[in-house]
Amino acid sequence: MINRLFILLILTSCSFAAFGHKYYVSIAELEYNATKNRIEGSLKMTAHDFEEVLNEKFGKKMEIENIVDTSDAGIYMKTYLTDHFKLYSEGEQAIPNYVGKEVNLRQDLFFYFTFTGIVNPKKVKIINTILFAQFPHQQNIVHYKYHERTKSITLVPSKKHEKISFD
Repeated sequence: MINRLFILLILTSCSFAAFGHKYYVSIAELEYNATKNRIEGSLKMTAHDFEEVLNEKFGKKMEIENIVDTSDAGIYMKTYLTDHFKLYSEGEQAIPNYVGKEVNLRQDLFFYFTFTGIVNPKKVKIINTILFAQFPHQQNIVHYKYHERTKSITLVPSKKHEKISFD
């Protein structure tokens, strides 16, 4: 009886681990491209976490890897990203340009984008509220590389934006 209970406990724990997770984190990698005077970036998160956004909007289960960028869901996805991930320089909002997305076999979702209209790449303000409405413990880490130096910030629902400055 104890062996059966132990096995049941292990199977239950494994099933929770397979379908949910404790930590909700996105990681944005930004880098200033001086030649093109733009900031190039990627945003990594778990695919099924972002699917929650789409499921809420469209009222049905959606798989991100099956969404075409020109579909209603694809257009909504791009709009969501530009509404929730913003970059400012000297008070001016940079222009976001969506490049594309990919999902790897581990269900990591990557969005690729650029920001143009950068007034001063040495001083930027970043707003990142991705997934805050869905997951109250969401953390959005942003790494910004300017020339050979990198600075990082972590944004949470109680701190939605922060400035990064290079001297």
